[in-house]
Amino acid sequence: MNFGIIGFGYTGQQHARGLLSIPGTHLAAIAENDVSRTAGVNTKAYPDYRELLGDSSIQAVTICLPHFLHEQVTVDALNAGKHVLVEKPLAISAEAGERLCRLAERVSRVLMVEMTHRFMPPVVEARQFVQGGRLGKILAVTETLFENIGLFGSLPPWMFSREKAGGGTGLTSGIHLLDHVAWITGQPLSLQAARFGYSQGLGDIEDTAAFFLTLDHGAPVHITLGWRSEGKSLEGQLCCHGTQGTLHVDCWDGWKLETGNECQQRFCFEEGTSIGERALVGMTSALKEFVAAIRESRPPNPSPDESLPSQRLIELAYAMARED
Repeated sequence: MNFGIIGFGYTGQQHARGLLSIPGTHLAAIAENDVSRTAGVNTKAYPDYRELLGDSSIQAVTICLPHFLHEQVTVDALNAGKHVLVEKPLAISAEAGERLCRLAERVSRVLMVEMTHRFMPPVVEARQFVQGGRLGKILAVTETLFENIGLFGSLPPWMFSREKAGGGTGLTSGIHLLDHVAWITGQPLSLQAARFGYSQGLGDIEDTAAFFLTLDHGAPVHITLGWRSEGKSLEGQLCCHGTQGTLHVDCWDGWKLETGNECQQRFCFEEGTSIGERALVGMTSALKEFVAAIRESRPPNPSPDESLPSQRLIELAYAMARED
């Protein structure tokens, strides 16, 4: 299966690494208007993505572009007959994302959103515990995530523009957290309140966010996250508290399950690997699912629609904050 990558910044380069590890896939071309990024890359390079889409030998593309470009490039790719994997969010708005989902159905092409966290081993195993009833009834969920913006290299200027990014940490990182809490618990989330902070002056986007939500049966969910402008660290933990115990999850490390007098824990990655290398495990697994969905002529798991509930909640949170 011949692949093209549209956008060859940090994430596009990670996609290339992931594809190299999947049998039967071949990176046939890259579209990137900054030619310095493709220097030395042993594959065809196009300065304009439309040239890549005109290559009939390419069956599938991954899109790693600024959020505001996702919709148009995905439309063009689907109409060119390509299967499409898009980095989250699917589009700059949930409404635009819905349009893309319907277009993919009409042209009978696989469309998938790359939701890395759903493929991270600690998150996958956490869902198995919760869905298997190991915690009993969920009483509350808390999660924190703070990451330094230089962790995965310097963020491009467009990420500090609300018009181009759609939001700051609340959207870019928050969409993962809201999605995996709903996925792990198997319950939809309802937004009760939200607050955003702008203390570090990162353009016109928020650098901290807090969401107060409830699960379907009313249990409280509190999520706090933020970007820091200095350093290269990442820290965060998800805690699910149930009637029979508590599950602590670090998406980039492992989990600890405390039930009664028992305590189990597991580290899910090789010791000494970087955060970027661990994130690549989830990203590569998402790419494998995309490839499998194409080969088996079936919808991907998760479907593109599944990324939209979290984005709608975040958009509602932004609207609530503006009204305040």
